[in-house]
Amino acid sequence: TSAWARRTAAAHESAVIHAASRIVFVNRYTRDCVMAKYPAALMAKTRVVPQGFEPGEPSPAPVTNSALRIVYTGRFYGGVRTPDSFLEALASLQRVRPLDGRLLVEFVGADMAEYQRRAAALQLDGVVSFTGRVDPASARAKAAAADALLIIDAPSDGPSLFLPSKLVDYLPLRKPVLGVTPARGPSADLLGSLGYPVVDPRDVAGIAAAVEHLIESRASGRL
Repeated sequence: TSAWARRTAAAHESAVIHAASRIVFVNRYTRDCVMAKYPAALMAKTRVVPQGFEPGEPSPAPVTNSALRIVYTGRFYGGVRTPDSFLEALASLQRVRPLDGRLLVEFVGADMAEYQRRAAALQLDGVVSFTGRVDPASARAKAAAADALLIIDAPSDGPSLFLPSKLVDYLPLRKPVLGVTPARGPSADLLGSLGYPVVDPRDVAGIAAAVEHLIESRASGRL
């Protein structure tokens, strides 16, 4: 983004912040980051309205087999939010004990060719699959048939500001969720409140340990 575009966007934002009667944010981290640029008195105009979902019906039980099935739905953004650390974690587990027959991971979303090549280079072809983009109903059906669901956020040196919509979409399915997300942020807050594991996106060893724990929990009937 050019300096001119940033200045123009900042001017538009400031005009809205000062003129608005109410300023609505979807989480407190985004509110605090934005409002830190303005006089403290303007904070009184803000409200936080979290993202919501329709509860719907409980999802069906996953297909019974010996392998843990993890599903990720959504897309990635090259150089920002990628599955690279997660794939590296799987490769580290594979080197210690083969994952074939113990784990199946399916990524559902557009523009996955780069990550499919990465998985192949790590010799994860029998463990990881890439479906490509599907309609929302089909994506939900794939998630509903999984044993566990996956969230991958971008790494951050401070609190993450983002709660991906896919995490909200996952909630009515009532499935365990592995959160590869910064330890501070709305995704971590939500997952932590539900007792689900949260691992920093840069912690390859931590991700591997969390996946192994899910595999063992599935095998023992404790998942």
